[in-house]
Amino acid sequence: MHNKHSILVINDETDSINTLTNLLKEYTLISLKDKTEIIDKLAEDGAIDLILLDTMTHNIDGFEICRLLKENPKTTHVPIIFLSAKNKPSDIQMAFEAGGVDYITKPFNPDELLSRVNTHLKLRAYEKDLESRVQDEIQKNKINEQMIFQQSKQAALGELLMYIAHQWKQPLASLESINNLMKKKFQSDMVVSKDEYLKSIKRSEDIIEFIEETIEAFKKFYTPSADNKEFFLADAVIDILTIIEGTFYFDDIKIYILSHEKEPVYGNVNEFSQVIFAILNNSREVLKQREIFNPEIRIEIENKKITIMDNGGGIQDKSFEDIFLPSLGTKNSSGVSLYLAKVLVEKNSGVITASNGKDGAVFTIEFLTWID
Repeated sequence: MHNKHSILVINDETDSINTLTNLLKEYTLISLKDKTEIIDKLAEDGAIDLILLDTMTHNIDGFEICRLLKENPKTTHVPIIFLSAKNKPSDIQMAFEAGGVDYITKPFNPDELLSRVNTHLKLRAYEKDLESRVQDEIQKNKINEQMIFQQSKQAALGELLMYIAHQWKQPLASLESINNLMKKKFQSDMVVSKDEYLKSIKRSEDIIEFIEETIEAFKKFYTPSADNKEFFLADAVIDILTIIEGTFYFDDIKIYILSHEKEPVYGNVNEFSQVIFAILNNSREVLKQREIFNPEIRIEIENKKITIMDNGGGIQDKSFEDIFLPSLGTKNSSGVSLYLAKVLVEKNSGVITASNGKDGAVFTIEFLTWID
């Protein structure tokens, strides 16, 4: 019937202990008399489910013991029932103020005591079950958050690859055009001057150099880094625009930067760049989906603060807090990316907020120091 709950009896009267042992034979009873023994036992053994505590034995103040047990994180949740020959209202009040859950006067009615013990053991069992479920849910949430974070980074990688594809589209077409022109001239035995040949080589080299710079910028952006260093916010923004400007140009989205920055920040430039990328990508998707006329994004930078505004009509159908929640079920990954941005900002003790301005959404990031 019972799962052998453990009950600690704190009493130095042999008759009382024998009576309780007989009455509560379905449970495991442990009796202690010495204050030091009691504290040590409860500190090392977390399996006690209930305590029956006399208000006064020869060397123990029951109220003091109760207060000490309630102050100890290991025993604070163990229910304590006072057993006492005292029946003054002031004594009962002291017991409850000390942390007791019940008060039974002696001589007690055996059926009444047994009923109260069973009730508090059931309540404690429900409480422990709830604590276990809460811990399970917390663990599940941690795992879910880790999965969402990884999915968010994968989504960001996919978006970056898309940007690079757009960025390379025109240069590769130009390179193909140069090669095809020279190839046709050679195949038709047309005369190609040395100067014309060198110019074509130089144009090809410039295009290849541009592609290499894009690759380096991509590597710098995506390679995880724990290194902190001084950097200017404006420089980090320009670096990320080097990767994504081709796509914004293709979508006819103009980006304006205004900086009043006079001193660098110290922190993880890689993570900061990922945050800026997530916000810009979110704005780009909104501007495209809503088919905004003359779409634009404005970036204003001050010391330790950056504000990104678009003219996409603002945040609709969501609270400003909800926009940072992961939304893996949407047809795009902007929700996931903004979740990634929030995680990175808060990981570095920063604050990111969203609001609506005159023409569209406004994202603001502020921090004192950006730390990894």
